[in-house]
Amino acid sequence: MFSADYSETFNQGLPLAVGPARYITGSLIAFSGIEACESYVASLMSKVVPSTLAQGTFNSGLLATLVGTGGRAVGDLFITLMGLISIRHILNLLIIPGIALMGLSIAIIRWNYELLAV
Repeated sequence: MFSADYSETFNQGLPLAVGPARYITGSLIAFSGIEACESYVASLMSKVVPSTLAQGTFNSGLLATLVGTGGRAVGDLFITLMGLISIRHILNLLIIPGIALMGLSIAIIRWNYELLAV
């Protein structure tokens, strides 16, 4: 959020600076929240999935696992590419596109809300 090209401290002392303690705490909170949401979504999906998708090898559980694994792989690749662009501004390079993608996702869901309603 701030440029600190004049120092070697990576925004140290600025209001939105992220040190090791904040980074680790935030990562743990984000990971716990993601896992909680993932288990809730898997439980909800198992109750509303059509019976044709609940049978066989390629059932909804396997498909959800494959999509989640693919998403994590693409996310790791994105983080690596942003680090190659600029390790100094990696937080901004990750947060700003993330906020844009989240806003786009919310807009698409609101646009197609009737279609998605169960």
